[in-house]
Amino acid sequence: MRKWTFPLPFPSALSNAGESHQGRKPRGGVKAWKKSIAQQWVELGRPSVQAIRIGIVFSFPDREACNLKNCLAMVSTLTGDDVKDIFIVDNSSVDFVGLNCCFEFAGEAKATFLIEEAARKAPASSTPGFTACRLSEECVAPLCPLDESSLRGIWYPGEKICPSRTYGKLPWLKAQRKVARVTATGYFTVEMLSRLVIIRDGITGLDPNLPEEPQLHSWFQKRADKQEAQPDEKSSRTRHLKKYRFRKQAGGGA
Repeated sequence: MRKWTFPLPFPSALSNAGESHQGRKPRGGVKAWKKSIAQQWVELGRPSVQAIRIGIVFSFPDREACNLKNCLAMVSTLTGDDVKDIFIVDNSSVDFVGLNCCFEFAGEAKATFLIEEAARKAPASSTPGFTACRLSEECVAPLCPLDESSLRGIWYPGEKICPSRTYGKLPWLKAQRKVARVTATGYFTVEMLSRLVIIRDGITGLDPNLPEEPQLHSWFQKRADKQEAQPDEKSSRTRHLKKYRFRKQAGGGA
């Protein structure tokens, strides 16, 4: 499969360097990125592709220089149809099969756009009911409730979510939509999404630059510890309230 790498303009709002950049949103940088990607793709002769996986590599001198929120906001803009149109040739169709975001902490601050040609997503023949979904031809969501093989994959916030109303009440799909509305980092598996109950800004998944198995163990262990602590906390609160009511009643009868 073919691969291409493009340097991208680096908006100052992506970095925490300098107080003047704090709190700024990279709105102008989005247009600059799309224009740069389109120009460099044209310079390559607009290669014909059916499916691609795209990614962004952010480089910073150190972790403190990285404005994570603005970086993720920029990445989320690369999944729209206006970006997909850049890669369409002669009214053909192009599938986005994945979006990766990586961070490097060494050297100068810069952003690099990665394009990797991929096989067009096709339903597994052994998956009953997949072809019955009227959205299957156009949907490029990496996790599909009708494709069992996809459910062993991963999902990054910012990637497409199954739009089917029939399966929209599945716990992991509901969690996907909630995660997509907050600031989140890393990737998630279906099992992880199924365990999420409270979803807030800053929620973290797994780091693609680290081994997955120990991260999964730690991620699930943290949630197991919280669940085990909740009954004790609740019973302690119940005992306190009962004791308070007893003292109040005793005081009232004196």
